Amino acid sequence: MADCDNCGAPMRIDRARGVLVCDHCHTEREPPAALDYLDILDETSLVCPICSAHLANGRLEGHPVICCARCFGLLIDMSRFVSVIEAARAREARTSRSIPPRRQHPGDRVLDCPRCGQPMVAHLYGGPGNIVIDTCERCLVNWLDGGELRRVATAPDSR
Repeated sequence: MADCDNCGAPMRIDRARGVLVCDHCHTEREPPAALDYLDILDETSLVCPICSAHLANGRLEGHPVICCARCFGLLIDMSRFVSVIEAARAREARTSRSIPPRRQHPGDRVLDCPRCGQPMVAHLYGGPGNIVIDTCERCLVNWLDGGELRRVATAPDSR
């Protein structure tokens, strides 16, 4: 989900305390904040591939998404992906500074699709933000870790 700011090791969620923990240097920090324009609706039977909490139906500027209320990951139908990115970009202030390095690389992990349970494919996102997204071609969905939508939305415009 996130890398430690102190040592760069992957952080894990301590569900009991609701914090991110680095097992290498024992740094703790708050998980990424929810987007204030994401409405979390009813819980689903789907399980978050990151923190194992139940996912919820949500709406982001009127666009349906499936989200995790614990780690703020988002499952977005491919047919709506561009619209969700555009809606987030309209709400977020873009930065003029450079984008920090990617937190992960394709192949660092394999997530199971919340819909079908099969492995998703991790790949570099072709748009701004310098992130790796996870895709299930069978279910036609993309998974964004908590904070990645904001990272894409606030990235400098490449035009």
